[in-house]
Amino acid sequence: MITVTRTLQADVPETLHSICKVMGYVRADIWRRYGALGTIGKSANEIRKEISAARLYSDLPVDGTIRNETTKDIVNDVLLYKAAAMQKVRKAIAARTVDESERKRLFTLLRKDQWLADNFLHRQMRKHFRHGKSSVANQFVVRSDKYATEVVDGHLVIVLHIATKHGAPIRLTTTSSGKNVNLSGSNLRVVVKDGGFTEIHYAATKGGGRPCGDQMMGIDKGYTEAFMDSDGVAHGEAFGRVMNIYSDQVSMKGKSRNKLFALEKTHREAGRIAKADHIRFCNLGRIKMDARKARARKQLRTIAYQSAHRIVDKAAVVISEDLTSPFALNQAWRRYNRRMSAWAKGVLAEALDSVCMQRQAEHRLVNEAYTSQMDSTTGLLEGNRVGDKFYRTNGDVLQADHNAALNVLRRYEDTEITWFTPHKEVRRILLARSPAQLSVKGHELQAQAYQPCADKSSVQVCTGL
Repeated sequence: MITVTRTLQADVPETLHSICKVMGYVRADIWRRYGALGTIGKSANEIRKEISAARLYSDLPVDGTIRNETTKDIVNDVLLYKAAAMQKVRKAIAARTVDESERKRLFTLLRKDQWLADNFLHRQMRKHFRHGKSSVANQFVVRSDKYATEVVDGHLVIVLHIATKHGAPIRLTTTSSGKNVNLSGSNLRVVVKDGGFTEIHYAATKGGGRPCGDQMMGIDKGYTEAFMDSDGVAHGEAFGRVMNIYSDQVSMKGKSRNKLFALEKTHREAGRIAKADHIRFCNLGRIKMDARKARARKQLRTIAYQSAHRIVDKAAVVISEDLTSPFALNQAWRRYNRRMSAWAKGVLAEALDSVCMQRQAEHRLVNEAYTSQMDSTTGLLEGNRVGDKFYRTNGDVLQADHNAALNVLRRYEDTEITWFTPHKEVRRILLARSPAQLSVKGHELQAQAYQPCADKSSVQVCTGL
């Protein structure tokens, strides 16, 4: 059994806008106060007690329970952001030294939140834990005992109870009949969307689902397809097409909007304020853009989860790359970076994690360095990747993503290359395993290697990883 988030849609009573505006101020202020150094040595409870003792937001015109629950949610967001930064610093510590005593000292300082005492840790935390800020002003949290439900004319109605001095109870009429909706004991997150409707998020328990397979399988996260497994089967082949269509539309729209921004600025500087305001109001909104982005995310999420389920149908242990730390390339793939955005890669990682957890399969991460440049037949750092083909030194041609998936599977059992091994050290290890002639003539002299760009019909030469 796992806990998931379910969503209901409802109307937008006018009262919601004023609550969202107040809680947007609270959210921005907490991030300003505690978005970086303000959290050092403090737990979530200590931060909330500090906010309560200072009575920072007690005079705001909003119900006290809504204010307290939303404050708790914001503080947890700040600390989650900090925990993600600390995870990246842990990888930096592992890459910095092989001395176990020094690693232990740095890990201890980091765990105890004393990273200001060490210059290296301080630099790394400044790099990964930049001061956060928030402009979100469209949501708040309702405690589980501060609402009631009823069914009126076949529609589920959620009644939010607020203090009398702040107005009457708020009635949210949903589009659901209430069947199979269990809100008992669950806090609600009320999110007012630009499209003129409200989303109500609540926690629900999901069953384990069907059993997983019995294989150990390597997975390469692709672009044209969502995943390629070590059996050579592609999953989610529409993933790249959806990303291409969405990204190209956004790029074209952005170029047009830049021209309108410039035109609006010209009119405003020339004193034609009414014309400038008309352009800003009628042509520079974000409602359609945000709706397009939401549709694309839903499509990619559906493809990713369906693909992950098909993989777990066969596998009990899923081995995949850790793609959370991108490499710095000598030649930037501008079109690839635009198309394969960070949230699209996040959808793939989330889908594998969630499906494996639900169906009781294991998901193991391995070091991603050079898995696309190795020959899966020999296990050596040789051959060239061109587009979706991998050319071996003997002239044979392999499917590039299948080759990478086999290398990912092999990497799981490699005791010399761990998850935290720096990519330069991985390269040194792989070259040490290769024939001496190959090491000198091919890689030690920095021979050019080929990499595919986002559009696999074209070829891009790159001397990076």
